[in-house]
Amino acid sequence: MSSGNSDTLTTHYKIRFLLATALLVGGLTSAIAGNRSGTVTAQFLKLPTNARAVGMGSAQVAIARGPSSLGVNPAGIVTIEDYGFTATYNSWFADIQHSFFGGCVNLGDWGLVGASVTMLATDDMAVTTTAFPEGTGELFRASDYCFALSYARRISQEFSIGLSAKYIRSYLYNTSIGAATAAFDVGTLYELPLLQSRLGMSLTNLGNDMTFIDEAYSLPTSLRFGVAVTLMKTEQQSIEMAAQIARPNDADEQYNVGVEYWFGNMVALRGGYKFSYDAENVAAGMGLNLGAIGLRGSLDYGYNNFKWLPGTHSFSLDFEF
Repeated sequence: MSSGNSDTLTTHYKIRFLLATALLVGGLTSAIAGNRSGTVTAQFLKLPTNARAVGMGSAQVAIARGPSSLGVNPAGIVTIEDYGFTATYNSWFADIQHSFFGGCVNLGDWGLVGASVTMLATDDMAVTTTAFPEGTGELFRASDYCFALSYARRISQEFSIGLSAKYIRSYLYNTSIGAATAAFDVGTLYELPLLQSRLGMSLTNLGNDMTFIDEAYSLPTSLRFGVAVTLMKTEQQSIEMAAQIARPNDADEQYNVGVEYWFGNMVALRGGYKFSYDAENVAAGMGLNLGAIGLRGSLDYGYNNFKWLPGTHSFSLDFEF
């Protein structure tokens, strides 16, 4: 068999494998998740973990690359050459603090491993009762945590796969009332060099329910498919566009589109839009290449607009060394 025919056959099997995987996880999500509106907990797992993705309307699954991929699509960490670190802070509503931190290391032929933590916490709130409507003098807070270990490797030059195992713990009242469970994410990326594009897929937060006292609630499972296309690339400028469709288990299908423009290989401008969301719509952001100070990475900002609430702001630092 000629090398040309062999390459064509290999590509054919890769595409079949990707489609089979998509059908498998899609069917698994539908069977396990369904639409469980109002019965899904751990909503902090749906908050953004990267400002670049925020700025592109959260069309994130196919643009995943580098250490920030830990929170979106673990397959994206395969682009790290040695070590990578990411940190994101979200300024959310009602003084709620949301942060994400992660690190990765390339083990060569063994693949790549990473670890990350997501944290959300409210400020201290006063305990009130019928007898003491102004407060009893006691304080409480709610908090959520997710600890994850990730592994990814290239199956071929074009195809990569990643997996994250998660331990999730939520507290409703200090550390007295809470629940915990385990879950996992799986993601794939498929490069199409001739079309200057990549396909991405991820299934996130698939795991057991969380039980608070005697009530069980599902995790926010979501299946995402996306494509990213490089529309233009020169030494000084580049334009990348991304589109995504997501099927969460507590809402109908959601659609995301975004675009990123780099100029001077130093500054990026981003914009995006979210379709079929209850409250979110326009997004925008910008990025700064840290190459000028000798770092391989970027400093990013993302703005997410809401229809009836104040917009939120996300800040991320990503670098490799």
